[in-house]
Amino acid sequence: MRPVDGLRSSAHSPPIKLMQTTPASVSSPGEEKTLDAAYLEWKNWASDEFARYNNVEAAYFAAEVPIRPPARLLEIGFGNGGFLSWARKTGADTFGVETNQSLVSRAKHLLGESHAFASVYDPELDAHRGSFTHIVAFDVLEHIPQTEYPALFRRLAELLAAGGRCTLRFPNGDSPFGRAVQHGDPTHVTTIGGAKLAYFAIGAGLKVDTIRAPALPTNNIGLRRALRRRVALLLRFVVESVVGYAYFGRRVCFDQNLLVVIVREP
Repeated sequence: MRPVDGLRSSAHSPPIKLMQTTPASVSSPGEEKTLDAAYLEWKNWASDEFARYNNVEAAYFAAEVPIRPPARLLEIGFGNGGFLSWARKTGADTFGVETNQSLVSRAKHLLGESHAFASVYDPELDAHRGSFTHIVAFDVLEHIPQTEYPALFRRLAELLAAGGRCTLRFPNGDSPFGRAVQHGDPTHVTTIGGAKLAYFAIGAGLKVDTIRAPALPTNNIGLRRALRRRVALLLRFVVESVVGYAYFGRRVCFDQNLLVVIVREP
């Protein structure tokens, strides 16, 4: 994904280990290590860049995932750790899941040995069932085969606290502009739209709270960038309204990504 207006893209986070069907899980140990290293190099995720984020990213994180301590947060597919680091600095008790062992090691150094895992199904996470006020997965679902979705969403429901919120971002399968993001990474295997996502969430007993374009905050990012964004937001609104009502009788999100929030009801 091309970075939007100073926001580094994390749209190609490596797949998380769910069931035993990901490419890494069928490789020999040596092959998996090589694939992991190659992916980090392709993403330009150097070890000294881990957990860094800029002010534009911080504004985005705050707009997308408002956190008020005490909070317990789990990020699935944390990639280079920018959001993970930001969440920790808000005061949230922060945990992470990532399939790449090099990234897991970096996260353990940042968060502590007991706060980073290589699988969302790690038995040690069972001790935290029903405790997470926030679960976040930015640019992860597209890496996971659709056959694994029922088990994944049941696991999300298990881990969420009552009233907890799960924030998911993924390439927009409902939009022609999502195609470049979906096909920009060879490890993307599933195309998802809002209705498909809602089907799996409801099937796991979760409630869909929000389906929309990702936030594009205009505060605390500099005047010039803020003006560009305001113009972009206006143009998007006009295009989405005109085309959406012409073809579907409603406004349709054409953003390259979708943002969905699902909740476990109290």
